[in-house]
Amino acid sequence: MVRYAGIEGGGTTWRVAIAEGDPRNIIARETFDTRGPEETLQDIVDWLKANGPFDAMGVATFGPVDPNPNSEYYGYITNTPKKLWNFADVLGTFKRAFPGVPAAFDTDVNAPALAEFSFNAAEGDTSCMYVTVGTGVGVGLVINSKTVHGLVHPEGGHLKLPRRPQDINGAFDCSCSFHGDCVEGICASGALAAFKGCKPSDLPSLSDDDDVWDSFAHTMGGLCASAILLCSPERIVLSGGVLKRASLFPKVRAKCKEFLADYVTHEKVLGDMEDYIVPSEWGNDAGIIGSTNLAKVALEGEAPTPQKKRRKRFYIGLVAMSIAIPVAVTVGVIAGHYFTKRYRDGNTGAGYEHRYDPAERDAMMRRLTSLGAATNLVGERS
Repeated sequence: MVRYAGIEGGGTTWRVAIAEGDPRNIIARETFDTRGPEETLQDIVDWLKANGPFDAMGVATFGPVDPNPNSEYYGYITNTPKKLWNFADVLGTFKRAFPGVPAAFDTDVNAPALAEFSFNAAEGDTSCMYVTVGTGVGVGLVINSKTVHGLVHPEGGHLKLPRRPQDINGAFDCSCSFHGDCVEGICASGALAAFKGCKPSDLPSLSDDDDVWDSFAHTMGGLCASAILLCSPERIVLSGGVLKRASLFPKVRAKCKEFLADYVTHEKVLGDMEDYIVPSEWGNDAGIIGSTNLAKVALEGEAPTPQKKRRKRFYIGLVAMSIAIPVAVTVGVIAGHYFTKRYRDGNTGAGYEHRYDPAERDAMMRRLTSLGAATNLVGERS
């Protein structure tokens, strides 16, 4: 059975897993604290060697990264605020450790966005947005059934959006060292803790009606509305440690609708958005499943999509029909010949006194021959 290795790199921990048969069927996993690249990556290599073999590997890490296969820095973490990881050759480390094993590389948010799209999108969809909120804010995008790359990759967590009036003028120290009050600077766990003057580990003990969650929903709802207007995703998945709080979802949906102001009239966003802005059904496993799914992409060359699944079912049905109908016609012709011979030659048994009419036989054979020819033509064209 095919085995997929998934590696997910985060600012706090790195996770590694082996899935068997299906990227979602994880049979072994381990978590390592994020230290320097040499120590952390070597721990993962050692674990993979102890838990192999595997047929392909998917690597998804925090960014910024270089996702361009034609670049000399492909597979690197590039100019990251985590200084120890600046220009760390992540993918190259694993390819050198496991030569000849197919590998795919992307961000730790594009990968789960692709997995959410591949396995959970509605039939006919071509897009999905995935947002994770923890120590940072990451945004992954699938558009036209592919993860978005280009100049680099989506960095929607660093958009600067309108703030609540009461949050302006130094209400709290925003946590992004690059942009201050961008989405990450307001919604990441460190920023929320600064808002309350507590530790990030104290956030789960806050009540659902605390004002910090209204501030969060204002910015996260603005991010969702901006994405709808700019990228038009057919589904938005919110995940990460902060969004384990289920009461945030109605708040974010309400703020998103407020920002849209009914400008977008699609049925998915005109109602309460309960089926549009949704949590990941995989919870904290969304990231590692994204990585094992990348391994599947590396092995097969392209991610499955709802359209491809539908076309596959259509062609299987068409092939089955092109085989079954000629077989049925052939059986009919053979049976016709058999009974024709019995009628023509006569039968001495009781009840078989009827003699076959040659004209009737010839008419029947013409009809069967015509049907067989038409069926074969359909089979050839399919």
